Amino acid sequence: MNRIKDVLYLKDIAYSKIKDLIIRDQLKGPISENELATLLNMSRTPIREALHKLENDNFVEIYPKRGIYIKEITVNDANDLMDVRLAIELFSIMTISDRFSDADLHFLEDKIREQELAEKNGEVFEFIKADLEFHEYLLNVAGNQYFVKTLNNVSDRLFHHGMKTFKRDMTRIQSSINDHKIILEHLKNRDFDKVKSSMEQHIEKGKKDYLLT
Repeated sequence: MNRIKDVLYLKDIAYSKIKDLIIRDQLKGPISENELATLLNMSRTPIREALHKLENDNFVEIYPKRGIYIKEITVNDANDLMDVRLAIELFSIMTISDRFSDADLHFLEDKIREQELAEKNGEVFEFIKADLEFHEYLLNVAGNQYFVKTLNNVSDRLFHHGMKTFKRDMTRIQSSINDHKIILEHLKNRDFDKVKSSMEQHIEKGKKDYLLT
């Protein structure tokens, strides 16, 4: 029984580590199970289990005798995923007017400072991470954990593509930060109609950036 638990636990560790390498754009295909096992210092069994889950989650494609390839997001994928974000984030904004507090405002201000620091240091991964945490926090205020889980799944799929997008054109980072500042200003004024309108423009702009990359 303990052996089974160990394998399951190692599978989860392998999944997280491989997905993190993909998201950070640090894993290039094709790569083999043996190479991943060496890279992660793990046996092939949990690696194989993790890869099947990553394939089901559309992060990799597995070709017998050819290797594992990183699955790129198609234009249709990016369009659909951004539409999911748009729907759940705009709906959530209109539910938080009676519960949004000064403490929430301070958290979002800190996230914007983290984004600015990441831009200054040229840390694209840290910028995207703080960016997504800004958006996720508003869903947490809304209190719908299914929305939070959905956003996390969407963000994971878009993260790898986002790394490439922002690395190609770092000016997009400043544009995104400016959008967040506008959203924050409307939140300070408790003008949630303008928050919703600004968020819609922000996500639609991001959608165009993804589709143009």
